[in-house]
Amino acid sequence: MAKYLVYVACGSAAASANVVKGRIAKMFRDAKIDVDLRIARISEIPQIAREVKPDLVIITTGKIMKKGWPEDVPVVSGLPFMTMVGMQKAFEEIVNILKKKKK
Repeated sequence: MAKYLVYVACGSAAASANVVKGRIAKMFRDAKIDVDLRIARISEIPQIAREVKPDLVIITTGKIMKKGWPEDVPVVSGLPFMTMVGMQKAFEEIVNILKKKKK
């Protein structure tokens, strides 16, 4: 499978984004999906979305607001990976989004 670029973002690009990155990285490895996971601050994501055009953005903050973001950069909540409730369902949603990307 092709390599995908996925950003995990939180308020400070520290604790919660790294927790989510670690948990989801294992799920991607187990599913044999080649993903480049990167960490960013939520405040950096609009610019990253416009300039880098990642395949997906996972945020650990509350509400997802895409004002100023390209419409073709999907955003999903990383809360299931923080709470460990609904992780598999959220991961399946992520995989489905990535599979729709042409690589």
